[in-house]
Order: sequence, then structure tokens, then C-alpha cells
Amino acid sequence: MSFSKKENGFLTFAGFINFIKHKEQYNAGIRILSHVLMWLSFTLLLFFDYYLALNISFGQSMFLAVRVLVSSAVVFYLFFYGFLPYAKKSNNLWTIIIVAPLLILTWLFINNSFYVAAVYLNYDISNLYPIMGKDKNYRPNLMEVFKLKFIILNTLSVIYSLSPFFFTKIIVDVTRLNEAKLRIQKQKSDLEINNINIEKDFLKAQLNPHFLFNTLNNLYALTVKKDDKAPEIVLNLSDIMAYTLYESNTEKVSLQKELEFISNYFALERMRYPEGKHITLTVNEQHPGKDYQIAPLLTFVFIENAFKYGLKSTKEQFVSVIIDIRDDAFFFIIENDTENTNISDRSNKYFGGIGLLNAKKRLFLLYPNKHELSVEDKNGVYKVSLNISLNEQSTTLYSDR
Repeated sequence: MSFSKKENGFLTFAGFINFIKHKEQYNAGIRILSHVLMWLSFTLLLFFDYYLALNISFGQSMFLAVRVLVSSAVVFYLFFYGFLPYAKKSNNLWTIIIVAPLLILTWLFINNSFYVAAVYLNYDISNLYPIMGKDKNYRPNLMEVFKLKFIILNTLSVIYSLSPFFFTKIIVDVTRLNEAKLRIQKQKSDLEINNINIEKDFLKAQLNPHFLFNTLNNLYALTVKKDDKAPEIVLNLSDIMAYTLYESNTEKVSLQKELEFISNYFALERMRYPEGKHITLTVNEQHPGKDYQIAPLLTFVFIENAFKYGLKSTKEQFVSVIIDIRDDAFFFIIENDTENTNISDRSNKYFGGIGLLNAKKRLFLLYPNKHELSVEDKNGVYKVSLNISLNEQSTTLYSDR
């Protein structure tokens, strides 16, 4: 990854932050280089401010800039790499209130040490005293640092001097922390999707044995009778097995393939029941043949449960599916008769299985805010409605239910 650059070639602050926030790139060498560049940049800015804006001599401007550099660097590293890690570890962040005055005192002590050293080494800085608000006959000394009045008068200057470095450090740490959180969330999401895919494979495995056994029995009976439907059933079964074993191993499949699977499955299920039981599948497409993509086998668990728990009522026995493809959306409604049992028992029976929980989780992960799922159980009819946006560009059409 390279730094972001403006047209004039200078590195942007945003580009720098974007570079160092990646843990795998922000190693010890890069960390040291980043710190050196930060201190060098601010020191040069301060130097030019003294030299150009205040017309202070080159040597004295360097003296003042280095003075701020050393004072600020000592306080900076004491706070961020000494006190703060200890406070976090001991869960005593409130002690910042106590440490802050000590850090200000440390900065003032080091700062004044430069003035005292200059006088001791006979380096004339008397022309700087008026800028400091001092008399020209002022003699710097370390003891005045500990006077309350001196500390109060200079606290804002210390905060002003430290703020660029503290601000930069905080921005970098917050950015890296946010990046780490996003990375963890992505890993968690990938893990959930991986688990969902495992459960989807389990769902496909569920489809095979029981359904295949019944279908082969029916096929055998038709073959014995030399029924003309036998070849069609073999073809439908072949298509179903090919789709579940090979074609549905991706996150999205062609909607037409999914509709063919539903149609083939319905045809085989219909064969198992007498004509007195009403089993209907209606598919309406606003734009037939349009190349939509959809997650595979999302509706299968609802269809399977309808045949598993429906068609048992003492009154009308039916399974009805209506699919509408319109306005770049997939509308799915399935209804079936219900037994005369307690509603809560039926709800647990329908929605207590792994397959149904898997379908809900897949919808939540693959179509966040782009699907709507509702269930009704009343008047002897169990109804599941599912709407999914097929528009890849849309972001929010439905609230997750």
C-alpha cells in the first residue's frame, strides 16, 4: 500500500493515517520512522515560525524549537508509553487527573532547564526575555518552576505546545482501533457466513435421503406399470440432484435455475399425493428471462415444511405457492392447511428446526435490510411470506424482521 498523494506530490495526512492503521504494515521500523517524521515536521514548523514570523536569529530559533521538542517529547513518551499503559492495565484511568499537573510541571522544568543551561554556558538569550514577558535583566532559575503562580500562568502555553503531538497520537490510535474493530467484525461475519454455508450443506444433505427414497419408490411403481410419466420423473430427479449437489454451491445462482428447482421439486411431490389434494405452484414474471441472481435454496425449507406438516387437515388439504418476480424483487408466498393442534406447538414444529433458523440467518447476512419475512397461522392456514430485493444497487428496502 502506498501513501495517498496530492497532485503536488506531498503526502497527505489522511494518506499517512490510512497507511499506518494497518497492523501488518505498522511494524517497529515504521513506528519509529513515523515518530521521527512527526517530531521533525513539528520542530521545523516551529523553527520557521520563530525565524520567519518573529525575526529571531537562526541559532536562537533552533534553540527555542529544540527546547519545545525535548520538553514535549519527554512528556509525550512518559504519558503514552509509561503512565497510560499502566493506568489501563490497572484500570485506574482516573489517575490522569493527578498525573496531568505533574506532566505540566515536568514540561516546565525541562523548558526552564534550557534557559538555565544557556545562561550557564554564556549563550546570550537576553533579547528573548521580552518575548517571554520577562524583564531584560531576568535571570532564569529552576526554583521558580515550582511556584504556583508560575505554573498557572504557563499551563496554557504547555497545553498549546503539547496539543499537536497529543492530537496526532490520539487520531492514529483511534483510527487503528476502529480498523481493528472493523477487521474483527469482518472476521466474525465471515465465520457466520461459513457456518451458514455448512448448515446449507446440511440442509442439502437432508433433502437427499428421505425425499430420494420416496421418489424412487414412486418411480419404481410407475415403471412397473409402464407409466409414461416415468421418464419425466427421472429427468426431474436428475435436475434436482444436479442443482443441490453442484449448482447451489455458490453464494448466488441464477433465479431461473432456482425457479426450475422449485418447479421440479413440486412436480415430484405432487406425484406422491392423490389428485384430491390441491397442490399448486404459480410463477409470474414481469420480465421473463431477465438475468436476476438469488441465494440458492432460501425457500426450500418453507416448501419442504409445507409438504411435511400440511396436507393432513380433516377439512381441505392443500399446499399453494405463488411466486411473483416484479419491480426488481422476489415475492414468495406459501400456504398450507394445518392440523387442529395448539398454535404454539405448530410454531415450534415449523420454526424450531435447524433448517428454518438457517434460512433466517442466511437472509439476515445475505440480504440485510433487503428482505422481509413474515409468518401467519390462523383459521387453519399456515402462511409464510418472503420478499427479497433483487436489485444489487439498492441498499435499504425492507427492515429485517
